[in-house]
Amino acid sequence: MNVQDEVSLEARRAWQPNWGAKIGATFFVHQAFPWLRHYFGNAPLQSTLSPSLDGIVSWGGRLPAIAADRIARLRRLPHWHLEDGFLRSVGLGKEGSIPISIVIDDKALPVDAGRASRLELLIAEAGRTAPPDKGATIREALVSNKLSKYNNLPHCAPRIERTTRRRILLVDQVYGDVSVAKALGSQASFNRMLDDALDSGAQCVVRTHPDVLAGHRKGYMTERAAKTPGVILMADKVSAASILDIVDEVWTVSSQMGFDALLRVLPVRCYATPFYAGWGLTEDRGGMSSQTALHRRSATRPTLDQLTFAALSLYPVYRHPLTWKQLDALTAIDHLVREIRDARGNA
Repeated sequence: MNVQDEVSLEARRAWQPNWGAKIGATFFVHQAFPWLRHYFGNAPLQSTLSPSLDGIVSWGGRLPAIAADRIARLRRLPHWHLEDGFLRSVGLGKEGSIPISIVIDDKALPVDAGRASRLELLIAEAGRTAPPDKGATIREALVSNKLSKYNNLPHCAPRIERTTRRRILLVDQVYGDVSVAKALGSQASFNRMLDDALDSGAQCVVRTHPDVLAGHRKGYMTERAAKTPGVILMADKVSAASILDIVDEVWTVSSQMGFDALLRVLPVRCYATPFYAGWGLTEDRGGMSSQTALHRRSATRPTLDQLTFAALSLYPVYRHPLTWKQLDALTAIDHLVREIRDARGNA
């Protein structure tokens, strides 16, 4: 990548560190993400206590990130929140797959509804200034290629009983997931979601994590759902697209499955305030805790394509995971499609 490319990138995303900036990070980030330096200019990341830093980065919202934020405040340095992009990879991060995109946010994590993240500001801006169909090509490419954040699971129909009733997918999440609390959700949010589903008369399908069903992790809703007559637990190892193909609507607290459903124009009900809620595109049941965030977002009514454009084009940084060349969203999609095809050909 040449300097001209990097100048162009910084011009588009002025809230991010300058290319080649001296960036500090915690020991956790150094150990877990050795490839991260390629997003900032190839120089090794420094300690958060190194002199003459231009800023500090943190990953996610757990204790190391909280520590990094405090150090940045004490040193009066800029702080950027990092996370995987909404289109990440074929394989899983815990299996060593390097993401094709990350997000770099100078305001908050994208899952944080307690304050306006850079993503929230970009969605509002896109709703005001972008053409109504601006993100349509990206959305259509994702849907037609059956892509989601992770793309390691096969596309095949889940094993589920037939029904003539409306079928609601309720998405459970792993207990303690940072995105639940950050999105202003809680255990009560999942309880209310399941109660409402049982009262609806629809066929209730709970999507649970395989580790939860196997007893390795705890979910917010799976244990209760397993004891409730008429509720179907689904832990089939199939793609998100395969599940969304067979449901009529999706209810969630803060899962990205809700965003995947929106991209496919399925009705989505939210019991907290994920980044895609509050814009007039979802039915919002977050309760009193979500009212400030919902009010903040209610001033703008982006189209689904404008929200897609902000979340998948304006916000993330895409880089080829081998060459580190800068990519746009559509080129990243093409790369993942080829990787999936090659993986299947070698299977």
